[in-house]
Amino acid sequence: MTEVATHPDERAVGLLDGAVDLHRHGFPEISEGIRTSLSDVEDITLCRDAGMKAVVLKSHVWPTPGRAHLLEQLVPGMRVVPSVTLNEFAGGMRPEVIELAARQGAGVVYLPTASAHNDLARGGISRRIAGEIDSYHPDPAGGVRVLQDDGALTPETWAVLEALETWPMTVYSGHLSAEEALAIARTGRLADRMVLSHPDSDSIDAGDEALVEAARLGVYIEICALGTYPQIGRVDYGDLARTVRLVGAERCVLTSDYFFPWAPPSHRMLLDLALGLLDAGITRAEVRTMLCDNPGSLV
Repeated sequence: MTEVATHPDERAVGLLDGAVDLHRHGFPEISEGIRTSLSDVEDITLCRDAGMKAVVLKSHVWPTPGRAHLLEQLVPGMRVVPSVTLNEFAGGMRPEVIELAARQGAGVVYLPTASAHNDLARGGISRRIAGEIDSYHPDPAGGVRVLQDDGALTPETWAVLEALETWPMTVYSGHLSAEEALAIARTGRLADRMVLSHPDSDSIDAGDEALVEAARLGVYIEICALGTYPQIGRVDYGDLARTVRLVGAERCVLTSDYFFPWAPPSHRMLLDLALGLLDAGITRAEVRTMLCDNPGSLV
């Protein structure tokens, strides 16, 4: 019997059948000093045994196709989707980075996280990386901006959008500001294949108006488990349920953002999130839509 099958909450049975996690970090990520609670093989095996269909392997610093392909061989019956994050570490906001990733099987592109000006200014993951990597000295005034002073998208951003027309992958807003993410969404180029990254996080902090407009423009809103744990404590299940009601379950995806040493296994993070939302009044059908149908359509 799997861990999920023996969960004391009977609502857990079958809840993850067919689930897809669009946001799961692996190990190593930034350094060996930030370990996940399990090896990738162990964790993804648990995902498979819990009934999940796929996970997306994310890294802030390296493209993941090679690791993802190997993990699929090591965990038969589980799809491991490769990705690339357009940080400077991995090549940056360049069309050839997108094409290289796509030709190696990547299914998701994350727009800049640590390299985004918004993240640098807010002291987001860039600060965490600087605490691990001695030679990395982020400049709070620097980083990638996708908007020019007049509010128009930069030529660099348009080049990335053109590449994503040729190589149509799912696109995460990364750690761009909500204003920047909306400017990209307003082009209409990424409708129904763009996700607004963890809007409740300190690195994003998107308000209700931004969430409603993003959903109207065909963007999915990420409802992320990581921030609910006391080690971060930025949000509770009631807050997340409110977001679901604001934009509708048909416009949300549930993810783990599995990352830190203290984090439970990634499938358990999804299960905690799902049960927490049920407790907050979201229906089982809505939870399944956000765990399975919506993310499944994106990969």
